[in-house]
Amino acid sequence: MKHFIFGYGSLICPQSRSVTAPTLKSIAEPVIINHIERIWSARVLKGNSLILDKNREHIRGWTPMGIRKRQGASCNGVLIHVDDEELERFDIREEGYKRHRIDLIDVYPHCESKGCNSVTDDLVLNAVRCPECNIVFEKAHKKRSANDVDESDIAVWVYIQIEESKPNPSFPITQSYVDIIIRGCLTVSKEFARKFLQTTHGWWNDGELDGIRRNTNDEGARQHHTWVDDRQSPMYVRADSDFSIEHGDAIDRLIEEHHPHALEKRVISM
Repeated sequence: MKHFIFGYGSLICPQSRSVTAPTLKSIAEPVIINHIERIWSARVLKGNSLILDKNREHIRGWTPMGIRKRQGASCNGVLIHVDDEELERFDIREEGYKRHRIDLIDVYPHCESKGCNSVTDDLVLNAVRCPECNIVFEKAHKKRSANDVDESDIAVWVYIQIEESKPNPSFPITQSYVDIIIRGCLTVSKEFARKFLQTTHGWWNDGELDGIRRNTNDEGARQHHTWVDDRQSPMYVRADSDFSIEHGDAIDRLIEEHHPHALEKRVISM
């Protein structure tokens, strides 16, 4: 069976994927999955991240990306062709998530050009760089056309968080993780990065400081927040500090186009 993973968070980034599966040979193909909504909703505990500084004692972990099924929603990401061993490696990496099968009928090739909304458009399918991914798109199109499709030899997988929880001061969104996702999106295009920002929810939610220590040097512990700027001292284990520091201002300008309110409330975590 041919296995494909739909990457919608850090797996969009080639450098991040290669840390887990350096044997990957296929090019990841940009795609759109219908009826899936991306939202900050997963959990990583302190022991699985780089939260070591005493000024971060109030932080128990952080909140990575999650998804949920929602009729009418859509989510951009990449389709990654993997072998059995690579699939097992990603299963280990995605601790706290469970792998689910995606219905082929909801899988579309990503397209930015005008007039290419139809998946039958030759310009779209001819632009696909991953030969194996064309098999997915062709079967998906046949299935949408009400034709019988043999899916026994192909599976598109997605990792869905086991528990859904909103970010908060104890489990914030970390900028070092956001930067990795944006980096991956920009390898496709700036419009692809904008699409990611437009279709990602949960950057900010109101809440209280209950149970959060105030006698700390970390400014983030003394105010409500759901997002921390940790570029100088990343919490994310696959962060790239050099990239974040060099491109941080440009990434922030891109984020500000879509989430200025949440960005304004982001706090510095030393």
